[in-house]
Amino acid sequence: MAVMSGHNGEPIAVIGFACRTAGAEGPEDLWQRLTDGARLIQPVPEGRVPSIDTGLVEASHTQAALVDDIAGFDAPFFGISRRMTAWMDPHQRVLLELTWHALEDAALVPEDLTGVPVGVFASAPMADYRERMIHANVVDSAAFSGTLNTFAANRVSYQFDWTGPSYTIDSACSSGLSVLAPAVQGLRSGEFPLAAVMAANVTCNGFYTSTAYQAGALSPTGESVPFSAGRDGYVRGEGGACLLLKRLDSATRDGDPVHAVIRGIGIAHNGRAGGLTGSDAGSQTRLIRDTAQATGVSVSSVGYMEAHGTGTVGDLAEIEGIAGALYAEQDSSESELAGPEGKMWVGSVKSNIGHLETAAGLLSVVKSLLILRHGLIPPIAGLDRIDPAIKLDGMPLALADRSIPWPAGRAVRRIGVNSFGVGGALAHALVEEPPVTPPASVGKPIGTTMCVPLSAGNRAALCALAARHLDALDGIGPLELASYVWTVQTGRAALPERRLLLASDPHELRSALKAVAADAPHDRVAAPGSSQALYLLPDTVVKDATDWLDGARGDWRAHWASPPPRRTGGLPRYPFQRRTHWFDAHAPASLA
Repeated sequence: MAVMSGHNGEPIAVIGFACRTAGAEGPEDLWQRLTDGARLIQPVPEGRVPSIDTGLVEASHTQAALVDDIAGFDAPFFGISRRMTAWMDPHQRVLLELTWHALEDAALVPEDLTGVPVGVFASAPMADYRERMIHANVVDSAAFSGTLNTFAANRVSYQFDWTGPSYTIDSACSSGLSVLAPAVQGLRSGEFPLAAVMAANVTCNGFYTSTAYQAGALSPTGESVPFSAGRDGYVRGEGGACLLLKRLDSATRDGDPVHAVIRGIGIAHNGRAGGLTGSDAGSQTRLIRDTAQATGVSVSSVGYMEAHGTGTVGDLAEIEGIAGALYAEQDSSESELAGPEGKMWVGSVKSNIGHLETAAGLLSVVKSLLILRHGLIPPIAGLDRIDPAIKLDGMPLALADRSIPWPAGRAVRRIGVNSFGVGGALAHALVEEPPVTPPASVGKPIGTTMCVPLSAGNRAALCALAARHLDALDGIGPLELASYVWTVQTGRAALPERRLLLASDPHELRSALKAVAADAPHDRVAAPGSSQALYLLPDTVVKDATDWLDGARGDWRAHWASPPPRRTGGLPRYPFQRRTHWFDAHAPASLA
């Protein structure tokens, strides 16, 4: 029996999101890889995943989509000791970083949320790090909180001092999508005003990999592609994602960026129909159909389906399940659907970044958000020959074997997201583009010179952050600059290493950023103890600017004409200064 979000429930806005995968440090990096059709799956370096026993699979064929520097973490930034970090499961580290970046994407300052009942829902991670400790036969008291699954969520709540519900969910490979259910339900009921939904998958020990190989779940060649003739098992992937969710009415009222809307989420189990470790078409059909009905939309209004699509025999059941949901509400399979060319297109991000298992569903949502943002359905990477067992002739379904433009305008663009757990737990979400809002009036600063506060934990991070802002300024015009500056002023934490950049146009800001990136002086950059540049500001602004440089929080709101500009998402992420933290003193070079 599926648990559904009702038709009368308020839509839920995604106001911020972040991700990290093989080959991608953030959403735009990932989008570039998706549109390039890149397969980020490579041979596993020796020692990267210790103690693998592949059975009959040749070690040279072990492949995965792994994140660079998975042992790295900016412990001083989060105020966590080196010893605690070394014994902390890297899942927790990844989730802390992703949560920070999601807050930045939403232009929310962590300090403003201290003590707020933010709900935190995390997918329960694999136990690779704990198993690695067991294999090494070592233990430390710091591993108590470092390896318990509950701390995947609880560590985040503690770090940010959030007081809402905080727990992990384990439904195997559907966990990353199932975590949306309690968040959506709690937001709609008013239990909490904001939810952070997160999942990560880290591969650092061979126990699970060995059992999956020997059970025939993993591809013995590493070349498997979803829905292809060469599918022979899945390929593991690494990374994670975090979404910040809010009721749409609240997000609109508060001026939050709205990337997309979650219309509904359904979860269920296939009982005995799919066997202990599989799924069946009938259960999937019911969940897809019931989720759409409970949300008040039709299945045929879904223009794209981001499939579970693992590259296993389950792909056949999934295509059959999607088709069954369409046929259940249509008199004819010839009816035009809402997607490009009158079809429902099907794809899978696993073709690019592998199967992130407990985080897979949330990465599928991230891909969906990017499709809606850019108006393009990327191809299934590596799909050169469709599995002949998949019969699509005469069906209104099509596999995304190429890039398909999907611009906004004709109808609301809606995406279905599937995720299935190895134990039979199913999840299905409906994600759609945000409603069109009237353009906001462009707020203007008092005076012609704007203050751009830039801060970081240390000087190296500050230089790296300035370089990221330089890249982000491409295409920014005078009108967009006001929103950009307002977001930096009010949507970023004020950290110890500070510079104040003064600019009246993008050219001046670019010049000042170049100087900060090079750690060089500039006549439009003020620093603590060196604030000559402030003479460019009106007298009413100088005191607040000086106070900010001296360590105060700063109140920039008084220096804008009312109403201020709208905050914008997608500004540069904080450049964490990662350093290797691993409990094992003999970590291989690839982890150092």
